[in-house]
Amino acid sequence: DLGLPGMDGMEFLQRVRETSLTPVIVLSARTTEQDKVKALDMGANDYVTKPFGAAELLARVRSILRTNRHCADEGKLPGGKFVSGEITIDYDARKLFFKQEEIKLTQTEFNILSFLSQHVGKVMTYSAIINAIWGVMDDGSVKKLQLNMANIRKKLGCRPGENRYIINELGVGYRMLEPGE
Repeated sequence: DLGLPGMDGMEFLQRVRETSLTPVIVLSARTTEQDKVKALDMGANDYVTKPFGAAELLARVRSILRTNRHCADEGKLPGGKFVSGEITIDYDARKLFFKQEEIKLTQTEFNILSFLSQHVGKVMTYSAIINAIWGVMDDGSVKKLQLNMANIRKKLGCRPGENRYIINELGVGYRMLEPGE
């Protein structure tokens, strides 16, 4: 909120941007174009004027997370890369390398692989992956995810049923193996 007690919201935003790439959504009663432009130019990812609905705010949060999830942030993804065995994912260049050769992925395949690598070692449910990649779940979502996963595994040289790099937790979701696992 730009009207914070004790500190102006613009000053707070400036301090955050000096040390962090954390996504920021400004929620403010200030509705002038000048205020919006200033906040966005200072590094805000979005600007929502009051009053607003909870559904709109949640949609904007999901949107920000979708567009920011592939960037390196605060050491979580050192150098903007994920390395595990023969796989290297360059988040900033949006490229996958397998045995040091670039593997061409569709945008959706890259997004899925990036999402799993950012949650390495954790089982990500079908619905969590679908919501992160497509934003909504429909009748064909799980099948669409499974098809993309089959394509990713094939491009990584995995045969059906082989648990290299990504494990299918049947009926639950997928888990990317941790480096060395």
